[in-house]
Amino acid sequence: MRTFRDFMETALYDPERGFYAVREKSADFYTAPELHGAFGSVLADRLAALLGRLGEGPLTLVEAGCGDGTLACQVARRLREAHAPLCARLSFVLVERNRKDLTEAARRLTAFGLPVAARTSVEKLPAFSGALYSNELIDALPFHVLERRGDEVLELFVDERGEEALKPLSRPELAAPAAAVKDALGDGGRHAVSLEAAAWMSAAAERLTRGFVLTADYGKRFTPDAPNPPRSFRRHALESELTRGSRDLTASADFDALITAGAARGLAVEAYESLSRFLVDGGIERHFAAAAGDDASSYSERAKLKTLMHPEGMGEAFKVLIQRKAI
Repeated sequence: MRTFRDFMETALYDPERGFYAVREKSADFYTAPELHGAFGSVLADRLAALLGRLGEGPLTLVEAGCGDGTLACQVARRLREAHAPLCARLSFVLVERNRKDLTEAARRLTAFGLPVAARTSVEKLPAFSGALYSNELIDALPFHVLERRGDEVLELFVDERGEEALKPLSRPELAAPAAAVKDALGDGGRHAVSLEAAAWMSAAAERLTRGFVLTADYGKRFTPDAPNPPRSFRRHALESELTRGSRDLTASADFDALITAGAARGLAVEAYESLSRFLVDGGIERHFAAAAGDDASSYSERAKLKTLMHPEGMGEAFKVLIQRKAI
Protein backbone atom coordinates (compact mmCIF):
# COMPACT_ATOMS: atom_id res chain seq x y z
CA MET A 1 0.00 0.00 0.00
CA ARG A 2 1.32 3.45 -0.94
CA THR A 3 0.51 7.03 -0.12
CA PHE A 4 -1.93 8.89 -2.35
CA ARG A 5 1.03 11.05 -3.38
CA ASP A 6 2.84 8.03 -4.84
CA PHE A 7 -0.37 6.72 -6.39
CA MET A 8 -0.90 10.12 -8.06
CA GLU A 9 2.66 10.14 -9.39
CA THR A 10 1.98 6.94 -11.30
CA ALA A 11 -1.63 7.72 -12.24
CA LEU A 12 -0.69 11.01 -13.90
CA TYR A 13 2.91 10.58 -15.04
CA ASP A 14 3.51 6.94 -15.95
CA PRO A 15 5.15 7.29 -19.40
CA GLU A 16 2.95 4.62 -20.99
CA ARG A 17 -0.38 4.56 -19.12
CA GLY A 18 -0.43 7.78 -17.11
CA PHE A 19 -3.23 10.28 -17.61
CA TYR A 20 -0.97 12.87 -19.27
CA ALA A 21 0.60 10.26 -21.56
CA VAL A 22 -2.78 9.23 -23.02
CA ARG A 23 -4.77 12.42 -22.56
CA GLU A 24 -6.75 13.82 -25.47
CA LYS A 25 -6.50 17.61 -25.59
CA SER A 26 -9.59 19.38 -24.22
CA ALA A 27 -11.38 16.08 -23.51
CA ASP A 28 -11.27 16.43 -19.72
CA PHE A 29 -10.05 20.02 -19.38
CA TYR A 30 -8.34 22.65 -21.47
CA THR A 31 -5.40 24.87 -20.60
CA ALA A 32 -5.20 28.58 -21.41
CA PRO A 33 -2.88 28.15 -24.43
CA GLU A 34 -5.08 25.33 -25.75
CA LEU A 35 -8.09 27.61 -25.49
CA HIS A 36 -6.62 30.60 -27.34
CA GLY A 37 -3.22 31.82 -28.50
CA ALA A 38 -3.86 35.21 -26.88
CA PHE A 39 -2.59 33.84 -23.58
CA GLY A 40 0.81 32.96 -25.04
CA SER A 41 1.02 36.27 -26.88
CA VAL A 42 0.30 38.36 -23.77
CA LEU A 43 2.67 36.18 -21.75
CA ALA A 44 5.44 36.74 -24.31
CA ASP A 45 5.01 40.51 -24.11
CA ARG A 46 5.20 40.41 -20.31
CA LEU A 47 8.27 38.19 -20.39
CA ALA A 48 9.92 40.54 -22.89
CA ALA A 49 9.31 43.50 -20.58
CA LEU A 50 10.81 41.61 -17.63
CA LEU A 51 13.81 40.36 -19.57
CA GLY A 52 14.42 43.87 -20.90
CA ARG A 53 15.25 44.94 -17.36
CA LEU A 54 18.24 42.59 -17.23
CA GLY A 55 20.46 44.62 -19.54
CA GLU A 56 22.62 43.45 -22.41
CA GLY A 57 24.08 40.03 -23.08
CA PRO A 58 22.71 36.50 -23.54
CA LEU A 59 19.63 35.44 -21.59
CA THR A 60 17.82 32.17 -20.97
CA LEU A 61 14.07 31.60 -21.13
CA VAL A 62 12.85 28.41 -19.45
CA GLU A 63 9.40 26.86 -19.69
CA ALA A 64 8.80 24.32 -16.93
CA GLY A 65 6.14 21.71 -17.66
CA CYS A 66 6.13 22.48 -21.38
CA GLY A 67 4.01 19.50 -22.44
CA ASP A 68 4.02 19.16 -26.23
CA GLY A 69 5.26 22.72 -26.75
CA THR A 70 1.97 24.48 -27.52
CA LEU A 71 2.64 27.42 -25.19
CA ALA A 72 6.36 27.59 -25.97
CA CYS A 73 5.57 28.00 -29.67
CA GLN A 74 3.03 30.75 -28.95
CA VAL A 75 5.61 32.60 -26.86
CA ALA A 76 8.38 32.13 -29.44
CA ARG A 77 6.16 33.29 -32.28
CA ARG A 78 5.24 36.53 -30.50
CA LEU A 79 8.82 37.19 -29.39
CA ARG A 80 10.06 36.75 -32.95
CA GLU A 81 7.34 39.01 -34.37
CA ALA A 82 7.35 41.83 -31.80
CA HIS A 83 10.64 41.57 -29.89
CA ALA A 84 13.20 40.49 -32.46
CA PRO A 85 16.29 42.17 -30.89
CA LEU A 86 15.58 40.47 -27.56
CA CYS A 87 14.73 37.20 -29.26
CA ALA A 88 18.15 37.18 -30.91
CA ARG A 89 19.77 37.08 -27.45
CA LEU A 90 17.64 34.28 -26.06
CA SER A 91 18.28 30.62 -25.54
CA PHE A 92 15.23 28.47 -24.76
CA VAL A 93 15.20 25.59 -22.32
CA LEU A 94 12.21 23.25 -22.17
CA VAL A 95 11.54 21.21 -19.02
CA GLU A 96 9.15 18.25 -19.12
CA ARG A 97 9.21 14.90 -17.32
CA ASN A 98 7.44 13.08 -20.17
CA ARG A 99 10.24 12.38 -22.64
CA LYS A 100 7.87 11.86 -25.58
CA ASP A 101 6.29 15.29 -25.04
CA LEU A 102 9.70 16.85 -24.43
CA THR A 103 11.01 15.54 -27.74
CA GLU A 104 7.93 16.83 -29.59
CA ALA A 105 8.13 20.24 -27.88
CA ALA A 106 11.82 20.62 -28.77
CA ARG A 107 11.11 19.63 -32.39
CA ARG A 108 8.32 22.19 -32.69
CA LEU A 109 10.29 25.01 -31.07
CA THR A 110 13.39 24.34 -33.18
CA ALA A 111 11.31 25.18 -36.25
CA PHE A 112 11.41 28.82 -35.12
CA GLY A 113 15.18 28.89 -35.68
CA LEU A 114 15.97 29.38 -32.00
CA PRO A 115 18.55 27.56 -29.85
CA VAL A 116 16.70 24.98 -27.76
CA ALA A 117 17.84 22.73 -24.92
CA ALA A 118 15.75 20.12 -23.09
CA ARG A 119 15.73 18.91 -19.49
CA THR A 120 13.53 16.45 -17.62
CA SER A 121 13.42 18.44 -14.35
CA VAL A 122 14.30 21.87 -12.97
CA GLU A 123 16.90 20.18 -10.78
CA LYS A 124 18.85 19.44 -13.98
CA LEU A 125 18.94 23.07 -15.11
CA PRO A 126 22.34 24.80 -15.08
CA ALA A 127 22.58 28.19 -13.37
CA PHE A 128 21.04 30.83 -15.62
CA SER A 129 20.10 34.49 -15.91
CA GLY A 130 16.74 35.28 -17.47
CA ALA A 131 13.23 34.01 -16.72
CA LEU A 132 11.48 30.78 -15.92
CA TYR A 133 7.75 30.46 -16.47
CA SER A 134 5.16 27.72 -15.96
CA ASN A 135 1.46 27.34 -16.65
CA GLU A 136 -0.79 24.89 -14.81
CA LEU A 137 2.16 22.92 -13.49
CA ILE A 138 1.91 23.43 -9.73
CA ASP A 139 -1.69 22.22 -9.38
CA ALA A 140 -0.72 18.88 -10.97
CA LEU A 141 2.34 18.12 -8.84
CA PRO A 142 1.74 14.99 -6.73
CA PHE A 143 0.36 15.79 -3.27
CA HIS A 144 -0.43 14.02 -0.02
CA VAL A 145 -4.07 13.83 1.09
CA LEU A 146 -5.02 14.26 4.74
CA GLU A 147 -8.44 13.32 6.12
CA ARG A 148 -10.01 14.00 9.49
CA ARG A 149 -11.68 11.08 11.23
CA GLY A 150 -13.02 11.81 14.67
CA ASP A 151 -10.33 13.68 16.57
CA GLU A 152 -7.48 12.53 14.33
CA VAL A 153 -6.02 13.71 11.05
CA LEU A 154 -4.79 10.70 9.08
CA GLU A 155 -3.27 10.21 5.63
CA LEU A 156 -4.88 8.60 2.59
CA PHE A 157 -3.19 5.46 1.23
CA VAL A 158 -4.13 3.42 -1.85
CA ASP A 159 -3.63 -0.29 -2.54
CA GLU A 160 -2.97 -2.02 -5.88
CA ARG A 161 -6.71 -2.34 -6.60
CA GLY A 162 -7.36 1.35 -5.99
CA GLU A 163 -8.95 0.73 -2.57
CA GLU A 164 -8.43 3.56 -0.10
CA ALA A 165 -7.29 3.31 3.52
CA LEU A 166 -6.40 5.82 6.22
CA LYS A 167 -3.13 5.44 8.10
CA PRO A 168 -0.83 7.57 10.29
CA LEU A 169 1.10 10.34 8.54
CA SER A 170 3.88 9.02 6.33
CA ARG A 171 6.24 11.99 6.71
CA PRO A 172 7.07 14.29 9.63
CA GLU A 173 6.65 17.35 7.36
CA LEU A 174 2.92 16.62 7.26
CA ALA A 175 2.43 17.06 11.02
CA ALA A 176 2.35 20.87 10.96
CA PRO A 177 -0.21 21.24 8.13
CA ALA A 178 -2.32 18.49 9.71
CA ALA A 179 -2.42 20.32 13.03
CA ALA A 180 -3.11 23.68 11.39
CA VAL A 181 -6.07 22.51 9.32
CA LYS A 182 -7.61 20.07 11.81
CA ASP A 183 -10.23 22.38 13.32
CA ALA A 184 -11.36 23.59 9.87
CA LEU A 185 -11.99 20.05 8.59
CA GLY A 186 -15.27 18.37 9.32
CA ASP A 187 -15.34 14.63 9.88
CA GLY A 188 -14.34 13.06 6.57
CA GLY A 189 -13.01 16.36 5.21
CA ARG A 190 -9.91 16.15 3.06
CA HIS A 191 -6.94 18.47 2.59
CA ALA A 192 -4.23 18.31 -0.09
CA VAL A 193 -0.65 19.06 0.96
CA SER A 194 1.85 19.62 -1.85
CA LEU A 195 5.34 19.24 -0.45
CA GLU A 196 6.47 19.03 -4.08
CA ALA A 197 5.40 22.60 -4.88
CA ALA A 198 7.67 24.25 -2.34
CA ALA A 199 10.55 21.95 -3.31
CA TRP A 200 10.02 22.82 -6.98
CA MET A 201 10.07 26.56 -6.30
CA SER A 202 13.17 26.19 -4.16
CA ALA A 203 14.98 24.30 -6.93
CA ALA A 204 13.96 26.82 -9.59
CA ALA A 205 15.04 29.78 -7.46
CA GLU A 206 18.36 28.15 -6.61
CA ARG A 207 19.27 27.82 -10.30
CA LEU A 208 18.19 31.34 -11.21
CA THR A 209 21.14 33.68 -10.63
CA ARG A 210 19.32 36.83 -11.75
CA GLY A 211 15.89 37.35 -13.24
CA PHE A 212 12.30 36.29 -12.80
CA VAL A 213 10.02 33.34 -12.06
CA LEU A 214 6.48 33.62 -13.45
CA THR A 215 3.89 31.10 -12.27
CA ALA A 216 0.37 30.93 -13.73
CA ASP A 217 -2.02 28.46 -12.17
CA TYR A 218 -5.40 27.68 -10.68
CA GLY A 219 -5.23 28.61 -6.99
CA LYS A 220 -4.92 31.36 -4.41
CA ARG A 221 -3.06 32.41 -1.28
CA PHE A 222 -4.07 29.99 1.47
CA THR A 223 -3.82 30.56 5.20
CA PRO A 224 -2.38 27.53 7.05
CA ASP A 225 -5.78 26.62 8.50
CA ALA A 226 -7.67 26.77 5.17
CA PRO A 227 -8.57 23.36 3.69
CA ASN A 228 -7.49 22.71 0.10
CA PRO A 229 -9.62 19.74 -1.02
CA PRO A 230 -8.26 17.43 -3.72
CA ARG A 231 -10.32 17.18 -6.90
CA SER A 232 -10.67 14.89 -9.88
CA PHE A 233 -12.04 15.78 -13.32
CA ARG A 234 -13.33 13.59 -16.10
CA ARG A 235 -14.98 14.93 -19.27
CA HIS A 236 -15.03 18.44 -17.77
CA ALA A 237 -17.05 17.22 -14.76
CA LEU A 238 -15.92 17.34 -11.13
CA GLU A 239 -16.04 13.86 -9.57
CA SER A 240 -15.66 12.65 -6.01
CA GLU A 241 -13.73 9.48 -6.91
CA LEU A 242 -9.95 9.93 -6.78
CA THR A 243 -8.49 6.48 -7.29
CA ARG A 244 -10.49 4.66 -9.98
CA GLY A 245 -10.15 5.04 -13.73
CA SER A 246 -8.20 7.50 -15.84
CA ARG A 247 -8.85 11.05 -14.65
CA ASP A 248 -7.17 14.35 -13.93
CA LEU A 249 -6.13 14.73 -10.29
CA THR A 250 -5.51 18.23 -9.00
CA ALA A 251 -5.55 20.64 -6.08
CA SER A 252 -5.41 24.42 -6.09
CA ALA A 253 -1.91 25.89 -6.13
CA ASP A 254 -1.03 27.42 -2.77
CA PHE A 255 0.61 30.68 -3.84
CA ASP A 256 1.45 31.64 -0.28
CA ALA A 257 3.57 28.50 0.02
CA LEU A 258 5.29 29.36 -3.27
CA ILE A 259 6.02 32.89 -2.07
CA THR A 260 7.47 31.58 1.21
CA ALA A 261 9.62 28.96 -0.53
CA GLY A 262 10.88 31.51 -3.04
CA ALA A 263 11.70 34.06 -0.35
CA ALA A 264 13.93 31.50 1.36
CA ARG A 265 15.96 31.34 -1.88
CA GLY A 266 16.16 35.06 -2.54
CA LEU A 267 12.98 35.67 -4.55
CA ALA A 268 10.93 38.81 -3.90
CA VAL A 269 7.35 39.30 -5.07
CA GLU A 270 7.13 41.46 -8.17
CA ALA A 271 3.40 40.99 -8.78
CA TYR A 272 0.48 38.77 -7.78
CA GLU A 273 -2.72 39.21 -9.76
CA SER A 274 -5.68 37.48 -11.35
CA LEU A 275 -5.38 36.12 -14.86
CA SER A 276 -7.98 38.62 -16.05
CA ARG A 277 -5.92 41.56 -14.74
CA PHE A 278 -2.77 40.07 -16.27
CA LEU A 279 -4.48 39.79 -19.66
CA VAL A 280 -6.12 43.22 -19.59
CA ASP A 281 -2.90 44.95 -18.59
CA GLY A 282 -1.08 42.93 -21.25
CA GLY A 283 -3.24 44.21 -24.10
CA ILE A 284 -5.65 41.38 -24.81
CA GLU A 285 -8.01 43.94 -26.34
CA ARG A 286 -6.04 43.71 -29.61
CA HIS A 287 -7.14 40.09 -29.91
CA PHE A 288 -10.78 41.11 -29.45
CA ALA A 289 -10.29 43.72 -32.16
CA ALA A 290 -8.91 41.06 -34.49
CA ALA A 291 -12.05 38.97 -33.89
CA ALA A 292 -14.55 41.77 -34.50
CA GLY A 293 -16.37 40.16 -37.43
CA ASP A 294 -19.95 38.87 -37.56
CA ASP A 295 -19.13 35.41 -38.86
CA ALA A 296 -19.22 32.20 -36.81
CA SER A 297 -15.44 32.02 -36.60
CA SER A 298 -15.16 35.51 -35.10
CA TYR A 299 -17.92 34.73 -32.62
CA SER A 300 -16.08 31.57 -31.54
CA GLU A 301 -12.84 33.53 -31.12
CA ARG A 302 -14.53 36.11 -28.89
CA ALA A 303 -16.17 33.39 -26.80
CA LYS A 304 -12.79 31.78 -26.16
CA LEU A 305 -11.23 35.12 -25.22
CA LYS A 306 -14.08 35.82 -22.80
CA THR A 307 -13.57 32.42 -21.16
CA LEU A 308 -9.95 33.36 -20.49
CA MET A 309 -11.01 36.59 -18.81
CA HIS A 310 -14.43 36.01 -17.28
CA PRO A 311 -14.63 35.71 -13.46
CA GLU A 312 -16.71 32.54 -13.84
CA GLY A 313 -14.22 31.11 -16.35
CA MET A 314 -10.46 31.30 -15.87
CA GLY A 315 -10.22 35.02 -15.18
CA GLU A 316 -10.42 35.01 -11.38
CA ALA A 317 -9.79 31.35 -10.56
CA PHE A 318 -6.33 31.53 -12.13
CA LYS A 319 -3.59 33.71 -10.67
CA VAL A 320 -0.24 34.91 -11.95
CA LEU A 321 2.69 35.26 -9.55
CA ILE A 322 5.89 37.01 -10.63
CA GLN A 323 8.96 36.84 -8.40
CA ARG A 324 12.33 38.49 -9.01
CA LYS A 325 15.89 37.81 -7.90
CA ALA A 326 18.88 40.17 -7.77
CA ILE A 327 17.00 42.96 -9.57
